[in-house]
Amino acid sequence: MDRRDFIKVSGTAAAGFALVGCAPKITPEEKKAEELFGPKKKGHFTMTQITSATDTIGNSYLFKTAGGKVIVVDGGFASDAENLRGHIMKAGGHVDLWFITHPHEDHMEAMATILNDMREVTIGKVIYSRVSDEYLNLESGSADNARRYYRAMDDHVGNTDFLDIHSLTQRFDIDDIGIMVLGVANPEYRTNPYNNQSMIIRFWDDSKSVVMLGDAGIECGDKALAAYKEYLDCDYMQMAHHGQNGCSEEFYKAINFRACLWPTPSWVWEPAPEHNWLKTRDTRRWMDEKGITEHHVSCLEKDWVLL
Repeated sequence: MDRRDFIKVSGTAAAGFALVGCAPKITPEEKKAEELFGPKKKGHFTMTQITSATDTIGNSYLFKTAGGKVIVVDGGFASDAENLRGHIMKAGGHVDLWFITHPHEDHMEAMATILNDMREVTIGKVIYSRVSDEYLNLESGSADNARRYYRAMDDHVGNTDFLDIHSLTQRFDIDDIGIMVLGVANPEYRTNPYNNQSMIIRFWDDSKSVVMLGDAGIECGDKALAAYKEYLDCDYMQMAHHGQNGCSEEFYKAINFRACLWPTPSWVWEPAPEHNWLKTRDTRRWMDEKGITEHHVSCLEKDWVLL
């Protein structure tokens, strides 16, 4: 090889090393995400939207990380407890984090039922935002049940860690899965009281993000939107209050997301004309106007899994 060929080969090799050594180009969106949430996550989760055992209203989600950690959000009525127990046992039997959005029966009763009869299930930490005993009286029809659920939690202290949180943007990352709380109890709201106490939670991994709204009402949703709009942007949005009479049209249209999660029974998804759940149709229309075509409805896709 003469000197000219050597230089030619060496120059090509050097260029190759320079290319290999270059840092990958970061898009403006990726840079903004790092500013908000830190370095890109390496962990991964699957999520199951658990269908009601009796086609009733309710909220029940189970996340499982690639490392085997299990996270539950709400759980449904007592009638859903055995179905939920089966999902937990299939996932390994231990719940590492259990989030309760607010003390309505269709969100908290299944967990209280399992706490009173644990059998093989174990629970590491329950995260919730407790409302005062006095505030519970604002919904007289639900107050006794809410107190019963809280008693079940209090009776189980020692076996499970119960964390009552009231500050925002707290992180509960696990297995390199991002978890951020964007909404806690709002005792200043006296209308739609229990729903407006809903905890709002953002989950994200290496490739996707999910925001859980619980049963957030207009006031709860608008408060989160005013403070944390960029944190609410996500891939999958759980529709507030089963898709009807929850967050406002302005809330949904201000946020960037591409798919809807509907924890919704058939009689709310397709309400009878005389039924008082007709506002589901409004929410569906808002999503059509927003251009969203991906919908996962619990009564239509049994135990749908997000990979």
